[in-house]
Amino acid sequence: MSQYGSLQTRLGLHQRATFVMVVVLVLLFTTLATASVQWRLRSEALSRQFALANLTVRALEDQLTQSLNVVERTLLLSGSTRQRSDKLRAFLQQAPYIRSIALQNSQGVVEASTNAANLGLRLPRQQFMPQSTEPLGVLRTGPLTAGRDFADSRLAGQPAQSGISFIPVALDVMQDDQRWVTVLAALNTDYFLNFYDNHINPQQGQVALLRYDGSLIISTDPQALPGHRGPSRLLAARLAQTDADSYRETWPDGRRVLTAYRASRVYPFVLAVHLDEASALAAWRQEAWRTAWVVAGVLLLLLGVATLYFLRFERLARARARDEQDLRIAAAAFDSQEGIFVTDTRSMILRVNRAFTRITGYTQADAVGQTPRLLSSGRHGPAFYAHLWHQLLSHGSWSGEIWNRRKNGEIYPEWLTVTAVQDACGEVTHYVAMLTDITQRKAAEQEIQQLAYYDPLTRLPNRRLLLERLQRALAHTDSEGALLFLDLDNFKTLNDSLGHDHGDMLLQQVGRRLQAAVGEGDTVARLGGDEFVILLPVLGSSVDEAAALAQRLGESLRLALNAHYDLNGHDYQCTPSIGVSLFADGPRECDELMKRADMALYSAKAAGRNTVRFFDMQLQHSVTERARLESALRRVLAEEQLSLHYQPQVDASGRICGAEALLRWHDSVLGNLSPQRFVPLAEESGLIVPIGLWVLEQACRQLARWAASPHTAALSLSVNVSVCQLRQPDFVAQLRAILAQTGAAPARLVLELTESVLMDDNGSGSSKMRALRRLGVRLALDDFGTGYSSLSYLKKLPLHQIKLDQSFVQGMLSDSHDAAIVRAVLGLAQSLQLDVLAEGVESQAQYTGLLACGCQHFQGYLFGAPQPLAAFEQLLSAAYSSGER
Repeated sequence: MSQYGSLQTRLGLHQRATFVMVVVLVLLFTTLATASVQWRLRSEALSRQFALANLTVRALEDQLTQSLNVVERTLLLSGSTRQRSDKLRAFLQQAPYIRSIALQNSQGVVEASTNAANLGLRLPRQQFMPQSTEPLGVLRTGPLTAGRDFADSRLAGQPAQSGISFIPVALDVMQDDQRWVTVLAALNTDYFLNFYDNHINPQQGQVALLRYDGSLIISTDPQALPGHRGPSRLLAARLAQTDADSYRETWPDGRRVLTAYRASRVYPFVLAVHLDEASALAAWRQEAWRTAWVVAGVLLLLLGVATLYFLRFERLARARARDEQDLRIAAAAFDSQEGIFVTDTRSMILRVNRAFTRITGYTQADAVGQTPRLLSSGRHGPAFYAHLWHQLLSHGSWSGEIWNRRKNGEIYPEWLTVTAVQDACGEVTHYVAMLTDITQRKAAEQEIQQLAYYDPLTRLPNRRLLLERLQRALAHTDSEGALLFLDLDNFKTLNDSLGHDHGDMLLQQVGRRLQAAVGEGDTVARLGGDEFVILLPVLGSSVDEAAALAQRLGESLRLALNAHYDLNGHDYQCTPSIGVSLFADGPRECDELMKRADMALYSAKAAGRNTVRFFDMQLQHSVTERARLESALRRVLAEEQLSLHYQPQVDASGRICGAEALLRWHDSVLGNLSPQRFVPLAEESGLIVPIGLWVLEQACRQLARWAASPHTAALSLSVNVSVCQLRQPDFVAQLRAILAQTGAAPARLVLELTESVLMDDNGSGSSKMRALRRLGVRLALDDFGTGYSSLSYLKKLPLHQIKLDQSFVQGMLSDSHDAAIVRAVLGLAQSLQLDVLAEGVESQAQYTGLLACGCQHFQGYLFGAPQPLAAFEQLLSAAYSSGER
């Protein structure tokens, strides 16, 4: 038994040794065979790349020769006879890549050029190649030069593609009078670089254009330096031996490059194509790795053949099943007329059919190994694809519209159906996607949409779309809007005189002007003929505000349409009639609003055309009056219609200690206008800013005049400041300039601010108040107690004075609450060391009561009404004479 066991052991060892030997031999043979095949494939790949480089450089050399032939003929024609600069421009059309042509006399000075800036330039001959001090009837080239033309040129010492550059060329031409002239041209480098980029992409390699001396002119390599020799060390030496060649070399930066060059047969140029060897062998390297992994996998299978014999046959059976499945999928895909691509479960594209290439532009070589992201247009977000995969995984298929991108970059719509392919066990093995280009169908749908909702002549919304938008606008009751009907005056005359084609041109131009004049949320529609409708859905929260805005827009539209029109060479001018109906004019119904706007339009025509009319005549009168008042208000400063009245302010002893400057306006047509009537309009229109500056300047000038007299030098002057003024970023700087210009004492100027100014503060108003206080100006809080009074204002803001509102003063004798407020304000101000001035004091009883409460300063009709400067100064003189001051 021991001998038998020993024999079995020896047989087992022999079998193992035999197995190991076989495995080693198989490994060695497979490795050698694989390496041999891979090396042969590598050599073939290099040969193909060398052939590609030679073909490319020959094609580029042919293109260069053709281009320079055109340049040479152009220069010969330009220099054959004496040319002026204006005639040279005709030759530029023969070669669009020539930026300019110039003629250089025997002294080297440019005497004619298509670019006037080149005239008078002196260009040296020694920089051109071939070099010659005598006339030479061959095309010569200079180095790459930075700039657009000779006038702004400098030799390029920077990367070839940075900035704007040109290639200077020269040709000596003998003219009819036997005189030699040198013709210069500036060649656009972008023309050649773009052409080279189309043949060799930056990842594949570079294209370089050199002179015969080996110096670089341009290169698609952004790091190349024009004027220097390129990174190729062998090019100059080989160029001296032969005009065309290809070779492998290693550049100084370590890159291995496949170089093919070719010298021009006629011109002093050399074209070189440098293909990156790593990029050229990328496909081979990828295939080599793939093959190595396959071979390694096969070898691993062979190593496990003894113990996994059954599993090996099972795997072979599954492989045959996959092959049969692939054949079925391929047969179905390539029999279809729709675009189809097949992916595995990792979404890697395995194959595509011809219809896929026809629709997308991607060939099978482009698509295989990529994912469907290759077609992504970027128009769909992650949520779209998440829903697609959810449907696909849940139901096994998905269908819908999707926007994809073709190989040429065009985005197009397609109908896509994705289906999961399952094996016999129900496991998903592949996904098949079928796509159909629906560009024409979408275009037809869009055309139907245009015909249904838009006017075919002006491309404006038609009546149907207008009514839909109007109905939505009327449904929102939180804002006021308006509807404008617009009709062109005497439009029929244009059609009868110049024809309907000119009438259509006018309607199109009117539509464009109307669209340019309205806001983004507004609608300009054409009902037919020369009738246009403008829907303004949101004009404000009040009727008055909506009416004012509608009036302004109507006037701006009227003025815009009054401008001249160019109707195919005919100068034409027409006027519009505009009717306006506000949403608030009646029931918020589409038909009723359209009728009211139409009636307003007829009212405008009846009023003489070229005008704007509202449906509500009373509102029309109000809007007209408001517009007239605003127009007059814009002229007040230029026509010096404003003046200041002064109301005295007295102290506890009844002596005049200052005054408040109050604005008054007298118009020659409107008469005297109260501030309550025009100040709100000035604030709304922004005119209060220049008016307020005028008031401050006049007040400071008056303070400076009072300072010159002993009995008025101590007077202070209070001026109201609007919130619009305080919002101006340079308000403090403007006031500082006025004080410096007038010489007024800042301590005598009191700026009165309302509580609404403080509520609108947001931090900027308080900072400006502190800056004003640093100027020395005193600040008063006007109408205290009537607004949003807050003790925090009195604590935080740099105030000097509180003006107690006249409503409390006039009610303090009859109303205990008003009396309590007066006492509280005076007590609070005293504790905060603030001065209090009581406004609206009209009776001695009020004056006595305020004195009893501790008030020290007063203003009201008891002491004097607001009056012109002369009357106020008479009052001051009388008070001074009587000894009050």
